[in-house]
Parts: sequence; C-alpha cells; structure tokens
Amino acid sequence: MMAGVSTIDFALFVIAADDGIMPQTVEHLDILNLLQVKDGVVVLTKADMVEPDWLDLVQEEIKDGMKGTFLEGKPVMVVDSISGRGIEALKELILEKKENKPPRMDKGIFKLPVDRVFTMKGFGTIVTGTILSGRLKEGDRLSLQPKNLEVRVKGLQSHGKNVPELALGDRAAVNLHGVTVDQIERGNVLVSSGYLEPTYIFTSSFYLLGSAKKLDTRTRVRVHAGTHEVLGRIVLLDRDSLGPGQHCFAELRLEEQMNIAPEERFVVRSYSPQVTIGGGQILTINEKKAKRHDPALLEVLSALEKGDQNKLVEETIFLSRFAPVPVAEISRKVGWSEPETVKSVEKLQADKKIVRIGKEVKKEFYHKANFEALQVKASEILERFHTEFTHKDGMSKEELKTKISPILNTDLFDAVLSIMSQNRIDIANNLVSLKKFKVQIDPKMQSALDAITEDLKEDAFNPRTVKEFSEQLRLPLKDVRQYAGMLASKGELVKIDDEFYISKEVLEKGKEMIKNEIGRSGPLKIGQISELFGSSRKYVVPIMEYLDRTGFTRRNGDVRELG
Repeated sequence: MMAGVSTIDFALFVIAADDGIMPQTVEHLDILNLLQVKDGVVVLTKADMVEPDWLDLVQEEIKDGMKGTFLEGKPVMVVDSISGRGIEALKELILEKKENKPPRMDKGIFKLPVDRVFTMKGFGTIVTGTILSGRLKEGDRLSLQPKNLEVRVKGLQSHGKNVPELALGDRAAVNLHGVTVDQIERGNVLVSSGYLEPTYIFTSSFYLLGSAKKLDTRTRVRVHAGTHEVLGRIVLLDRDSLGPGQHCFAELRLEEQMNIAPEERFVVRSYSPQVTIGGGQILTINEKKAKRHDPALLEVLSALEKGDQNKLVEETIFLSRFAPVPVAEISRKVGWSEPETVKSVEKLQADKKIVRIGKEVKKEFYHKANFEALQVKASEILERFHTEFTHKDGMSKEELKTKISPILNTDLFDAVLSIMSQNRIDIANNLVSLKKFKVQIDPKMQSALDAITEDLKEDAFNPRTVKEFSEQLRLPLKDVRQYAGMLASKGELVKIDDEFYISKEVLEKGKEMIKNEIGRSGPLKIGQISELFGSSRKYVVPIMEYLDRTGFTRRNGDVRELG
C-alpha cells in the first residue's frame, strides 16, 4: 500500500457497505494522513448488499471515522457496480479533480522509485514507478541507486502507450539498457546521474499516531519511503520518549542505505507486530549521527519544518566543517537542480550567511559561522603555542593547519589565514604568530644562541653538528637542537643536511667565492673548492650538495658549474 500511494494527489478511499470501517481501513487512512495527501473522496461500495437503514448507519460511522483526517467533511459517494448507481457522478468528480489538480513543485532532477521490475521478450529489462520529479526521454542516462549503476533509457510507456517523454506525476514504464532484472529490486531509485547519494541517516519531523503506544528513543522500527522498506532505529532528538499523538524531531539511523531527499514524506511501522505507528517529513540527510538535545540543531530543524528552503541549503553547507562545498555537491545533497541551488546560494551570500572560498570559477562555499570558528580556533592554538614557546617566532603553517584539523581543506585554510592576517596574525618565513606576540629569550638561552652563532662564524667552512654544540655547551641535546632550529628560522644559520649547520653569513661568502672563481678559471672540482675554502672534503661535499639542491651550482661529472 505504501509503495502505491506515496505519489498520489487524490485518494479514492473505498469502504464496503457490508463491512464498514475495518482495522486495515484505519491503518490505510493513517498512512494517507502521514503522507499528507491533501484531497480525496470516500466511496461506499456494494450498496446493493445491505438494507437502506444499514447503509445510513455505515455512512454515519464513516463521517465519525474521518474526523481529524484529510477526508473530514469530504463527500461520501454511494455506488453499486451491479446497477451502476453513483458511478457516473463518481467519474465526473474524478475528471473534475484531474483537470483542477494543484501543481507540484518540481525540483528539476529526475527521480522515480521502482515499484516493479520484469523482463519482456524483445525489450529486456523494464521497471515501473511514478515520477516524483524531473522529466525523462528516450536516450537519457540515469543512475540506479543505491547500487550506483549507470543505465540508459531505451523506451518509455505510460498506461500502455509508447511516449517520447514523461514528466513529474506520470506513471512510467521504463525500458533500460545496461542492467539486468536480477540487479534491480523494488525500493531502488532511478535518478539523474550524480544526484541523491544513498544515506544511512536522516533527521525528520516525526509524529506518533494517537493509536500507537509510547515510543522510546532508539526503538527498532521499519522505515518506509517511496517504494523502499528498511529497518532502523528512531532516535528522539529532544526527549527520551514520545507519547501517542505527540510530535518531535527525530533521527532515523538505518541498517541499509536509502535514496531519499529532504522534504519527502515517510512512514514508520513497528518492528513487531508490523503496524503503522507514525511518520513525518525528512528534513536533512546526514553523514554523521546528530547530537541529542542540541539547541542549535533543534532551531535549524524547526526552521526546516516551516518550509525555509534556504535554511536547507545553509544547513547542508554548515555540516561540511572542514571543506568548502561546491554547488554540484549541495545540489546532490538537497536533491535540487543546480539552477535552483544557485538561487538559494546567492540569497545566502547576500544575507552574509555563507562565504565563497577559493577561485571565482570554483563556486565553493563555506558557512560564515564555521569560518569564524576556525579563526577563533587558530587564535587559541597560537596563544597556547606562544605561552609554551616564548622564544619561538611562531608556528609553521603546516603545523597550525594540522592542529586545527588533519583533514582541513587547503583553500579554506589559506582563506582563514588571509582574513586573520588583516588584523590578528603575522606571517613571515612560513611562520604564523599573533600580532601581539613578542619573542622572549632568557639570558641562559641568549648566551647559548650567541655561542652557536659566533662559533660557526669562526669555524667558517667547517660546519658543526647539534651533538658537537651540545657537548661543547654542556646543554641537553634537545635544547640545542631547538636553539639551532630557532637560528635557522631567523635566517642566521643554514641546515645543509641532516647533521650539519653552517653560518648563513659564511655560506653567502662562500657562494660569492665560488662564483668569482668559476668566472675566472671555469668549472671547479671538489679538491679545488676545498683549497678555496680552506676546509676538508668532509665538510665541502655536504656544502656543495646543498648548493646543488638549491640550484646555485650544478654537478657535471666531477666538476661544479654555476646553476
């Protein structure tokens, strides 16, 4: 029943006069209400099977039974298939409703939940269903979800007639190429390629029927959406239990993936016995579980429940915490066409709710609240770093990015630094520091720094290792390694390989000597450079390898040329 009525505009609610309202009648009416079917008529059949007095009693029973539902106040049309009583009037009503059917909002992308699949000789695989959105024509390529199979449309039929094109609301039989019958099952969905990725989690506005028992959070249930049924657990987001006839926000955590979109309706049945207990509207599609009793989340869900479509796009962007979101991805998540998504994105930009990240052509967006939160987090990380390392000029950009998040998008990180550099941070030599920070060096540390600098100048082209300085200064190896790193970051020392440091001033002098000598006598061998520097091969080889790596010189056989 769920698979058949999830797309209807007008319900013919049939009740037999000799049976009256039965338990299944009530459940079917509950489902129609939960799916928010807006219009319909009660048709009382088999009028010839009962006495007139009984017929009157049944009509009164129906009027009472329809109270509080979408059929309250609707006509009860009495028909008799044998004599034809009431049939013509019913036909006229149906035709009138068809002509005056209210338009549905078309999201632009194609979506068809599969309710039947079979094969026909000479044609191959055929699926049937009702089109929920978009248009379809022969030759179109689609994605079969959640299996993510690419298929092509070979032919179309509607109500037994071949047609070149179908649209929203049409009943469709689609002949598919690229897939076999055993690869498809009821509950699969045909969608425009690249849209409606399957999900295990969605948030919702949920209503528990008045006839149901109290519902506790994390209860295992059966979730019906479109033509698909999946087991899952319902997690109440603002309470621990829900009473009959009450409403709340809930998250459905599924045991299998479903292809669903925000704003669609769903129905929930109990795990056992299988009876309808409630349902509602899908609000957001999620990748991670939501936090219960979160005021900010509940505020967002409340806005979405009221039909704020821009809020849906805003929330989709907000949920991407460590990377900007391109328009195409937003469209996939909300189930809209890109032009519709762009309209909402432009409105959110104008309202300063989101910001563009990266180059203009990328069209990637990030939530302003998250953008500001990243700036705060970066400031806090730098504050702690400066407190611990008062002698360091700053933290490397790579370390700061990793501290914020190992998965932080590079373009987003650069955008954060760009904004912060206007009034909160300084960036120099790949080091980031807060503007208010001043390096503080104690006398003992300054003495060690001076000793290292002076010794390397005196040693000239005889580089030293951290271990040698540690032994000479009688300081812990880790401290001396830190001091050497500080001097290198300031540009006073150069680390030429894993072991050796050399004075930057001395290295620049050596480069000038090499340049002049090569200009005077041509390419130089290591021995000639050793003689020029007054140093041994032990030190000259790593110096020249460093100059080769940095492009100042170039090795050609056993000689060095200028790079």
